[in-house]
Amino acid sequence: MNLPVDWGTLWLGGFCPVGALGGLPVRGADYAAHPPLDDLLTLPPDTRLRADATLESAEEAWSERLGGAMVLLARDAYRARRLLHQAAGIQPGEWVGIPANASHDLAESVKHHKALPRFLDFDANLRLAASSTRFTWTQVLRGLWQPQNATWLDCADTLPMPGAAERSVVTLYGLHLPDADDRPGALLAFNDEALYAEVKALRQPADCPNAAQALAQSERLPELAERQSANLAEARRGLREAAGLATHEPNSLALATAVAVQIPLECDAATFYAYVEQENTPVRWLPQIQPLHYAALRADGAPEHRRTAENLARWLYVPVGPDYTFEEIKHGVLGIVKAAEYLGVRWRSNPAHAAEYAALMDQTYGAGHDAYRPLFALDGAFAAGD
Repeated sequence: MNLPVDWGTLWLGGFCPVGALGGLPVRGADYAAHPPLDDLLTLPPDTRLRADATLESAEEAWSERLGGAMVLLARDAYRARRLLHQAAGIQPGEWVGIPANASHDLAESVKHHKALPRFLDFDANLRLAASSTRFTWTQVLRGLWQPQNATWLDCADTLPMPGAAERSVVTLYGLHLPDADDRPGALLAFNDEALYAEVKALRQPADCPNAAQALAQSERLPELAERQSANLAEARRGLREAAGLATHEPNSLALATAVAVQIPLECDAATFYAYVEQENTPVRWLPQIQPLHYAALRADGAPEHRRTAENLARWLYVPVGPDYTFEEIKHGVLGIVKAAEYLGVRWRSNPAHAAEYAALMDQTYGAGHDAYRPLFALDGAFAAGD
C-alpha cells in the first residue's frame, strides 16, 4: 500500500530541483496519456444496450441514481429548457435571470421563448448576484463549484453525481448519449411536484431520448463517478498543499470534470496563465471555456460586467480524468506550483508558511537570489476561494 504523498514538501527550492529527481520520465513516441473526463462523458458507442429498455425504466433507473428524485428525460438540454420555460408559465417579454457568462444555448432558449435574458454579475468566488426576476438560471461550469441558493440549476455540460440530494427546484443535466438521430439526451430532476407534472404533460414522444442509451449511461455512472471523485480529491489536495492557492469545493450535485484554482490578486491573471501553460500543463482559463456573453456587455446587460470579467479571469481549469495515474495528477499540479513560485504567490493561502519558505530560500541562495520572493503581505489575513 502506498503512503499518502506529502504535497507540501514534494517540490522545494527555487526552480523545483527536488521535483526533477522524481519527476516525469522521458516519453516514447507511442506514449498516450489517459484522457480527462471531458473526453469520456459520452457513452461509448459500442456499449451493450438492453433490448427491453423503455423510457419508464430509464427514468426509474435515473431516479434511483439520484436518491429518489422526480426525474424526466428529454432529447437534449435545449428542449428540456424550453419545456421548463413553458411549464413555468414564463411570459413573452418577461425577464429571466442568467449568468453574465451564460452559454449561448441557455441564452437562446430564453430568447426563443420570447422572454428577455437578464444578465447577472458574479463575485470573486463565482457566486451569482441576487435577482429580482421571477425565475433565475444558475449555470455551474462543468461541476467546478457548489452553487449557492440556486432555484434552477443548469449542469448540462456534465453528468449527475450519484446519490446527490437535489437541493434546487430543478436541476438540468446532460446525458451525453451518442444517438445517431442527434438526441444527446438531458435529464431534469425536480423538487417541485407540480412543475414536474406540468413538464411531463407537455413532453411529446419526439422530445424523448434513446431510452436504451439513457439506461446504459445510468448503469455506467457510479463506477465512473467513484474513480473521478477520488482523483479530483487528490488533485485538489495537491494544488492546495503544494501551490498554496485557493480551490473550489466541487459541486455535490454534478460530476466535476476538473479542479478550479484561483489566481491571487497580487498577480496579473494573464501572466500567471501564460506561465502555467508554458510548463505544458493541461490547463485552461475559464474565460476560454465560457466567456461573458456579448449581450452582457451592453448598457442593459450585467451592471458590473468589467468586474465580473475580472472575477472570471482569476480562475483556472485543471482537467482530471478517472483513469489518471498519480504521475498524471502530479503533472497537472506541478505547472501551477512552478508558476506560483516564479511569480511570488506560492502559499498565498498560508502566509506563515510562505514566510518560512522565503527565509529558507534566502539561507540557501543568499542575498539577491532569483528564487522565491513572496509578493504579498506575509502578516496579512487571507480569505478567498472556498
